[in-house]
Amino acid sequence: MSGGSRRSRRASALIATCAALAATGGWHAARTAGAEEASPGPSGTTPAARPVATASPWPSADPSSTAPTFPATGPTAVSSSAPARTCTPEVPPVDPDATPAARCAAETLDRWLAEGATAVGQQVNISNDRWSAPLRAWRTGSPAVVGFDLDELVDAARRGQDRTEDLALLAEDGALLTASWHAHNPWTGGDSFDRTGAERLAELLDPTTPAARRFAADWAEALALLAPLQERGVAVVLRPLHEAGGGWFWWGRPDPTTYRALFARLQQQAADAGLHHFLWSYGAAVRTWEGVDEPRSLLPDAVDLVGLDTYDCESVHPDCGGRGAEQLAVDEVDLTGYAELAAAAPRAALTEVGPAHSPDGDWDPAVITSTLRAQGLPAAYALLWFDDAAGRKQLSSLRGGREWLGSCPDGVCSVR
Repeated sequence: MSGGSRRSRRASALIATCAALAATGGWHAARTAGAEEASPGPSGTTPAARPVATASPWPSADPSSTAPTFPATGPTAVSSSAPARTCTPEVPPVDPDATPAARCAAETLDRWLAEGATAVGQQVNISNDRWSAPLRAWRTGSPAVVGFDLDELVDAARRGQDRTEDLALLAEDGALLTASWHAHNPWTGGDSFDRTGAERLAELLDPTTPAARRFAADWAEALALLAPLQERGVAVVLRPLHEAGGGWFWWGRPDPTTYRALFARLQQQAADAGLHHFLWSYGAAVRTWEGVDEPRSLLPDAVDLVGLDTYDCESVHPDCGGRGAEQLAVDEVDLTGYAELAAAAPRAALTEVGPAHSPDGDWDPAVITSTLRAQGLPAAYALLWFDDAAGRKQLSSLRGGREWLGSCPDGVCSVR
């Protein structure tokens, strides 16, 4: 298997598009700065929000379905006559007005899957002054996928550091971009781990409520920072409200109807803003204990890619379910529920994977590809997190990380 050259990946990921969005004023809601990612804590049972019937902006990803058109609207929608390469993904993006860049990103993911390949991904802390360190650790080779978080992108912008240009340059060098969103709590302004208001999630679907207005403003602020990427012909695989099956985030363990309506509301707001350079991703938490819902249970109505967030505990910790030293010493990737989730969407990936609570990085990432190969499961990419207070996670800090990346031409590994 060949993952394709850096030049071919660059051509697939970078396409001039036909719309641009200027930064939008008046959308900035006051809130506290975002914290770095922490590991999920033990979950609890949260009362379900009342079901709310809200139409999704797009129907299912079935290519035979007919989707309504959402034109670029509003004073910030601008057209561009830049030429674009025509891409033909196996399944078109769920956004019927997807930009050429989004279509080419989908085609790249489809090619990796068709070739029995998994691209290496690395998350960066885009708000940190040394955000690029996990990417600069390699003398040769580099990850094919780069992840970042929208909350950290906003945090950097508020401190006068515009990272959008940096992200565009990464894409122009061939990286496929993917973004999560650790949204701040719209009831309190606290971080994503503040569970206040979790039982009132349906309030966010009522635009007259203060929480809904704050939530929409936060999303609009993040979208405004992503808008220049559309003008540059760069696509982003967008993964909002991830790990909703667990109880650690304020949006976790919701009523399924409410969750799907909220996910659709985010899609609609992006379309209304004239932004169509996204592929939409749903990231589920692996069901490692009873407090996590089955990964497929909250699947949104229209997504381009599904994924599983799965971590392997490396030391004794309350998050690790009382596992003994012998169990902790075995490097593994828990893919409980992944096969069923992958069968429900046109594309699948390991949207987060790696060790948890690893003080020394003694974890071999080659277990990712060996597990996928042994179980015969597809994964377009496998995204590792950056090092943080909860342990070593990034590829450059892990035992065998250099060898694993070196065995994957252009950062794309064979799993056949």
